[in-house]
Amino acid sequence: MSDIMDVWLHAHNMLRSARQIINNNLRPLGLSSAEGNILLHLLSQGKEMGQEQLVDQLDVSKPAISRTLNSLVTKGFVSIQQDPDDKRAHRIRLTGKALEIGPLVEQVYNRIYTVALRGITPEEFEYFVNLFSRMSENFVHEQEKS
Repeated sequence: MSDIMDVWLHAHNMLRSARQIINNNLRPLGLSSAEGNILLHLLSQGKEMGQEQLVDQLDVSKPAISRTLNSLVTKGFVSIQQDPDDKRAHRIRLTGKALEIGPLVEQVYNRIYTVALRGITPEEFEYFVNLFSRMSENFVHEQEKS
């Protein structure tokens, strides 16, 4: 019978393998998976947002987001501007260069979805998502208690 170690190892393996595939497929665009994650998030959320929102929504540390954003600025994919309403905050905005490669970035991430679903029926996938969602909620509730 399976136990939590099986879940942990399979989840870790899925994430590690997916990240490696993403890195390999983003490399021709001059991007890492960390940079791709930010670009994809901005593409899907409206092309601009506050840096603090990125930290919260991607659950990545402030220093890691800052390093990745600086790299994306250097590569010309995002611009960082001071928030006019809060001088301590920054707004992150996609550039035209990022919008041009946006469909290619989305294809890389969509490929992960396609790979993950090989040999899995839609019903099995729905069951998995439902189960994983419930497990995730259990962890969130436990975290909130501490």
